[in-house]
Amino acid sequence: MSIHILAPGVEALQVPLSKPSLVTTDGVSVWEWCGSAFDEGDEAARWFSNYLGKPARLVHFNEASETRPVDANYATGYKVKFCDGYPFLVLSQGSLDALNALLKDPILVNRFRPKFVLSVLFFINYFLVETGCFIAGTLPISTLMGWI
Repeated sequence: MSIHILAPGVEALQVPLSKPSLVTTDGVSVWEWCGSAFDEGDEAARWFSNYLGKPARLVHFNEASETRPVDANYATGYKVKFCDGYPFLVLSQGSLDALNALLKDPILVNRFRPKFVLSVLFFINYFLVETGCFIAGTLPISTLMGWI
């Protein structure tokens, strides 16, 4: 198994996922967090450095020695790896469209770094994030109205 990385104007990069790296890179940071991570090697580093035009390393989170809890003011008992601060960042296309209608210069979706962009919302089924269970059914209308 491997990850296949594509970018415009360069050849694809294949990075094996089955064999964990034993080499770590220190000083990896995401916002206020800083720690070490497993390094995916020089070939990946060259590919990203060439594409980005500055030194870069491809790393993956070292769950054995690092931890990054979600801010307890918002959710307790959850941990994240390299995302902004929460397991899921969701943006609706309608909200982005409404915001951009008010702005002189539109904002691109990547400004918000969402993991999911929802285009059409149908509340027929929902996902229980805490347990990872998909629950079939409908939510009470009072709950749905609170989300609007």
